[in-house]
Amino acid sequence: MTDQDNFLSYYQRSTCSAQWMEFNRALAAELSAGLPPEDVRQLFRRIGERVATALPIERCDTMEQLTAGFNIRWEAIDWGFATLQEEGDHLRIVHSCSPLAMAFGPESGDWAGGFFEGAYQAWFAAQGTPAELHVRAEGADARGLPQLVLRLERSNG
Repeated sequence: MTDQDNFLSYYQRSTCSAQWMEFNRALAAELSAGLPPEDVRQLFRRIGERVATALPIERCDTMEQLTAGFNIRWEAIDWGFATLQEEGDHLRIVHSCSPLAMAFGPESGDWAGGFFEGAYQAWFAAQGTPAELHVRAEGADARGLPQLVLRLERSNG
C-alpha cells in the first residue's frame, strides 16, 4: 500500500461515525430519488449558508488571515481544511478532508458541493466581497484525494 492509499483508507474509516453512516446514506438515496439534483444542491447550499452564519469568521485583511479564519471554523467541527490560491481571474478554494463524501456516498453526486458553495459564499459576503462574485464548485480532485475544488469568480450574467 502506498502512503496515499494509507491516507485514504484512514480517512474513509474515520470520517463518518458508524452510528450515522447508514442513516446518511439512506438520506442521500432518498434525496437523490425524490428531488432533481439542482434542487438538492440548492438545499445543501442553504444548509452551508446557515452553518457559516452560525460559525462566523472575524474580519480579515489578508488572504492568510482569511484562510486561518476558515480553518479555525472547519477544525472546530472536524470538517477538514481549506487552502486559497489567487489565480488570474478567480480565487481557487480547495477544501480537503470533508466528511460529506464519505457520509453521503456516491448518491450525493455533485450536489454535496452545494454545501461548500453556500458556506464559503456566506463567509465571503460577510467579508464584504462584491455581490457579483460567486463561489462555484468545480468538482472533486482528479487524483482521487478527498478534496473539493471551488472558485470565487465573477458571475456570467
